Amino acid sequence: MGLRRQTAVTLYIGAALAAWAAPVAAADTGPVSVGLTVTPDTAAVGDQVTVVATVANNTPVSVSAALGIENPQYPAQKITAVGGKGCTPRNLQKLIYCGNPALGPGATASITVTLTPTATGTDDFTAYGRITGTDDVYAHATLTVS
Repeated sequence: MGLRRQTAVTLYIGAALAAWAAPVAAADTGPVSVGLTVTPDTAAVGDQVTVVATVANNTPVSVSAALGIENPQYPAQKITAVGGKGCTPRNLQKLIYCGNPALGPGATASITVTLTPTATGTDDFTAYGRITGTDDVYAHATLTVS
């Protein structure tokens, strides 16, 4: 093996070992985080259930943020209350949405939905959050009604 090839192989192996041995940095938190809870997550027809979605601004500046709860089983529920913190939700039937044009650094906005299941089945809720110029971030939770 020639000196040039031997040097290239040595450099390649050295780089591979350095990459393998390098400490792995913790993943950065994205510009927005989203949470979703369904309480209780198992209920009977007629029980009261609370669904809460939150969006948090993880940036050092105020941003325009959006938050939504997708509710695919909307016809199988009676929504009795919709409220928000940091935004005013709009009930668009299968989507409950709100926005905050100036969500401060480290601040959160939330949607709280109180509902009563009217039929048995499973409802897979999805919450999404985003700030202007970023991709949606999702959270999922399931309600089982028996």
